[in-house]
Amino acid sequence: MSDDIPIIFAQDIRDPRRERAATAVFLSAESPAQMRQYAVGGWSVAAAPGFVAKGDIKLADIPAAAPGEDDIASCTLLSCEAPYLKPDMSARMAKWQPEIIKINCAFHDVSDASALATSLSKTGYTVLGAVWRDDNSFGIRSLAALDRLDAIQLPEWDRINLIGVRDAAHAHRIVTVSRLYVGEEQRISELRVAKAIRDDYIKKLEDALMAHQQTAVFKERPS
Repeated sequence: MSDDIPIIFAQDIRDPRRERAATAVFLSAESPAQMRQYAVGGWSVAAAPGFVAKGDIKLADIPAAAPGEDDIASCTLLSCEAPYLKPDMSARMAKWQPEIIKINCAFHDVSDASALATSLSKTGYTVLGAVWRDDNSFGIRSLAALDRLDAIQLPEWDRINLIGVRDAAHAHRIVTVSRLYVGEEQRISELRVAKAIRDDYIKKLEDALMAHQQTAVFKERPS
């Protein structure tokens, strides 16, 4: 599950015959899959200088380039995990002029990202919010909505990824694509939860059977 997929799909709709690949520049990332999905979608992927990763990410396996600060001539998407935001973020935004800025706050213990959202808005971006949930019995994460941030009532900042889009028409396109995608994601999430419930029930039955068998064997032993 990913809230990056609507961004990738919407870019194809916006520019189906693009002469060069869209470019995703990562300041930080949680996993290789987060970056690889853009490469699979036909984007050029780059890790910016000072790139930070939660785990071990081998750029060659994605594949992703590691250009110098001044070698990034095009930036369709600039992505960063909220815990790794640095003071030079604004300077890099001004330098690279990204069409889309994605700041992932969900599940990072972010108490309030309203200042980030306001900053993006003041810089000229239409701000979207990708809402994540994990409040089912097994804590399985799922994308619940992707819409304009001002349409999300009482946002839980630790469940939201911010997406700033410079072109308002393209922001609308991303939201439109996401409505179909989120619906499918919700159905997949329901199946995952149902499977987890079933697996948990089967495990409990197996444990009960094992306990019963062990008790029966113990009772059958001669004293």
